[in-house]
This record gives sequence, C-alpha cells and structure tokens, in this order.
Amino acid sequence: MKKIFILSILSLFATNLQAETAYISSDGSGNGYSESDPASILRLNTLLNDTSIDVIELQAGTYKQDDALFINTGNHPVEVIGTERVVFSSDFNYYSGGNSGFVIARSNLTFKNIAFLNTRHCFRFKNNEVSNIVIDDISANNTMSCIEIDYNATESISNISINKLKSLGYYKAGIRINGQNTKNINITNSIIDGLAMSSDLERSCYITGVSISGSASNISIDNLSISNNIGRIENCGSYQQGDGIMINADAKDILINNTIISNSKDADLDIKGKNVTLERITSTGGKEARYNLKLWNNEFTCTECYINPANESVIQAINAQVKMVNSTIKIDEASRLCDMRNYSIDNASVDFYSSKFSYYGDLSFKPSQLSSCE
Repeated sequence: MKKIFILSILSLFATNLQAETAYISSDGSGNGYSESDPASILRLNTLLNDTSIDVIELQAGTYKQDDALFINTGNHPVEVIGTERVVFSSDFNYYSGGNSGFVIARSNLTFKNIAFLNTRHCFRFKNNEVSNIVIDDISANNTMSCIEIDYNATESISNISINKLKSLGYYKAGIRINGQNTKNINITNSIIDGLAMSSDLERSCYITGVSISGSASNISIDNLSISNNIGRIENCGSYQQGDGIMINADAKDILINNTIISNSKDADLDIKGKNVTLERITSTGGKEARYNLKLWNNEFTCTECYINPANESVIQAINAQVKMVNSTIKIDEASRLCDMRNYSIDNASVDFYSSKFSYYGDLSFKPSQLSSCE
C-alpha cells in the first residue's frame, strides 16, 4: 500500500512537471496539458488558474470570435505565446457586432506573437485592478482601437509594456490610454498607421494614433512611427480632425522620444497635458497636415527635433510657452512658423535655442518668419 502511495505521488509530480507548458489550438478539445491534446481557447481561464503553468502556447491557426474573451483567473506570471501564425478574427464593422479581442482583468501576463483581424479590440482594460502586463510583437488590422484602457476606469491599471505593435486601419486609435489611476505605461518600437485598409466611413471623426486622456501619468513613448491620422468627413462638422499623438489636459509626466509622425489632418502633436517632454521628434507634416505642433496652456521643450512644415503652421502655441532646442526647422517661401493664440492671458511664446533653419539646405538662413513668433 505504501509503495502504491509513493508511486501515485511520483506520478503526480511528473504530471506537474509536464504541465509547465500548456497548449491551445483553434479546434482544440483536449485538456491542454500536452502538445498532442490541445485545449479550446475557451479553456484559457482554466489553464491560467493552474499555478503549475507558466507558458501557454497558442498553436498556429485562425481563432474565430463572436464575443470578447474575459481573462480574469489566476495571478501568477504566465506567458501566452503564439507559435507561427496565430490570428484572432471576428466580424467587427464599426457600428454593431464583433465585440472581440481580450479583456484583461488579471495581472502578471505576457502576450506575444499574436495577430488580430476585424476585432473590436486586441486588448481592452476595463474597471479591474491590473498590473504587470506585457504586450509584445502584436499586429492588428481593422480594429476600433487595438489597445484600449477605458475612459471610466477608476481602478489602478499600471506597469503596462507595449512593444513591437503594428496597428493598421483603426476606427478611433491605435492605442487609447485613459482612466483615473492609470500609470507607468511604456510604448516602444511600434508602427501605427490610421489609413491602411480603411475608407472614410471606417474612421472616426476624431482619429488618433496614440490618445492619452483621463488622469494617466508616467507614460513613455519611444521609437514609434505614426502616420495618416485623418478623421472622417461625413457628419463630422466643418473642421476635419486627426492627430498623431493627442494628450488631454489632466494627463501628465509623459516622455515622447525618437518618434516619427506624419500626415495628421490637424496636428502631428496635439498636447494639452502637463510635464510633457519632447525629444528627437521628427514631424514631417504631409499633404493633409495643418500643424506640426499644437501645444496648449503649459511649458514645452522640443529637443533635437526635426520639423518639415505642415500646411498652415509649424507651431501653434495656445497660451503655451514653447522652446525649440538644438532643433532643425525646414523653411520655404510658403512656410508659416508660428501661430500664437492668447485666449486667457498674453503669455504665448516660442523661442529657439541653438536651433537651425534649413532653407533649401542652407542652415545659416535667418527666416523672416521669426517675426510671427514674437
């Protein structure tokens, strides 16, 4: 009897060792504890609740969704990794149906190498306390917003890392960050393009590459390419919108570094937030762009920035004090450098420190347009 008991313990121990990696497939019906017996995606929460599992492999295939998958079990660290080509697909059409993607309601998760097609979201954070989430090597086509933290979230949402995201053809934004206790968000090495694969009606009036609102704080954006954020025309008023990066007034402590932004209908950077640092920004303007920098009500410094002028003005300073440091601004005959707006008190200013103006390659040029900045 004692021998049988010992063998049972050893058998259980061996099973637990094998269970460190679990497996899911698009047509799985097993328990997920071996590669040859993968589980359904609907068993993801069951596997996440097993503390012996630290990796869940999603086997190659298309995972059809008709509703979002709410992830809310367990709390230990787990990596959910796609092997080869893993695609979550739905019927999202901007107006109804297709509530799809993942809703993250537990902490300590990594998602890697997963694609999303026609899903409302890739990853959505609602009103659940969540921390330590890594989103890595994700691609998305035709979404509402690939990554979204809800506007009415009051719980703490923190320590979110987004790396190597490629989001194309979204309705509202590539990334929308909101909430009252949202903090410590890092976004790196990503490509966000608002027009790819989308028609006019498939875009919101207020489209944005990266949108930061609510009381979100301590956010870092590094090495992004953001392009083609042009809002819908129909039923959207007379002033067509669209920003590369938009930061609203209550967001704060944000770094934007080493980022290229182009062809945003309103402004490549439209910033009202507090303590926003701009370093090594390239704003290329574009056929549709009104402004390169649209800065509101605070002090801003753009260091080592390169600006190719937009159609209306390089800098719109709205009760803002702007410093361009060690930067290069391209100038031509039609370029307007500054658009100063003083709506509350007469304190808008734009100053240039150790900066150069490129006039057909001549970096010693002193533009007459400087008078518009005084």
